[in-house]
Amino acid sequence: MDEVRLYNSTAERETYENMAALYAIVTSLEYLERAFARDSVSASEYTAECNKLLLQHKSVSQMIGHEDLKTFSSKYRLNCPAASRRLEVGIPSTIEHGNSSGSSGNNAKYVAKT
Repeated sequence: MDEVRLYNSTAERETYENMAALYAIVTSLEYLERAFARDSVSASEYTAECNKLLLQHKSVSQMIGHEDLKTFSSKYRLNCPAASRRLEVGIPSTIEHGNSSGSSGNNAKYVAKT
């Protein structure tokens, strides 16, 4: 049986790896949003992880120069409405809607960034 190559060059391989990373980031963000909605994750854990995933998405997206998320999602059959919404907004839900834990001093910093 012949070997099937998924890529023909190092650049092509790197593009596929970055697209896989983007897929994983969006999927992870979807599960994080669902877990936070079910109160399975604390607000502080959610905010930290969400900020991390948003930054990773921004970095990987710039590396591959992909089309918009809607096109990427439909092309690769990625059904992540909560992650799509969070990526549109660009900030964690705790900051968007206010956090009852009393960390309102940081909210101005995050709102100013967007």
